[in-house]
Amino acid sequence: MQLRKIIRIQALLLAKTGLRIGMSRDQMAIGDLDNPVIRNPLTDEPYIPGSSLKGKLRYLLEWSLGGDYILKAKEKHVYASPDPKDPVARIFGLAPENDPKARERGPTRLLVRDAYLAPDSKEELERTVARGGYLTEIKQEVFIPRLGGNANPRTTERVPAGARFRVEMVYRVLEDLDETYFREYVLRALELLELDGLGGHISRGYGQVYFLHPEKPLEAQEGLPLEERLLIQERSLAG
Repeated sequence: MQLRKIIRIQALLLAKTGLRIGMSRDQMAIGDLDNPVIRNPLTDEPYIPGSSLKGKLRYLLEWSLGGDYILKAKEKHVYASPDPKDPVARIFGLAPENDPKARERGPTRLLVRDAYLAPDSKEELERTVARGGYLTEIKQEVFIPRLGGNANPRTTERVPAGARFRVEMVYRVLEDLDETYFREYVLRALELLELDGLGGHISRGYGQVYFLHPEKPLEAQEGLPLEERLLIQERSLAG
């Protein structure tokens, strides 16, 4: 087993509807919003953690494959397949203590970076400050008790529709099978993300996303196949 090739994926992730990835409530202070978004502590800008994006891709791929991925998953732990060729474990990885086949399987193939706002998108969002938080909007929602009583208002912060984040992923190719899995499973998971959503409150209209090629005109990409909307670069390490 040897690292043969690096496949680099770059794209802009467009929020087609308001996007919300929340911060831990342990970090909240008195007077904060009910549901704030996660922010970079140095710049105060909202961002998409790589762990959130990678976790949702894994979740969608597991549900699309079904079977043991769902039936044998343990509380707080994903299914640890004993098959060293298992695509999910191979692509997304397993904790070493839960992976008896770690030596045969090799390292996690897919790396997902934190995604930060594109500079031009940040400039657009700065005009929203007067209507919400810094680079975000504040959405007012009301919970209506089913058995009577007063409505309970709450405020939710989200990144407005139209925001664009710079996404980068790196895929390691160690064996021929990894090439097959990239086309068959990694691209499939990205397509499923567009069909489903990212972040919280997806069933209420939040989190619809769409990938865009970072070097092509944005307005010309609607309806193109996913692979045409990704910048995929390969670097061979053989030699």
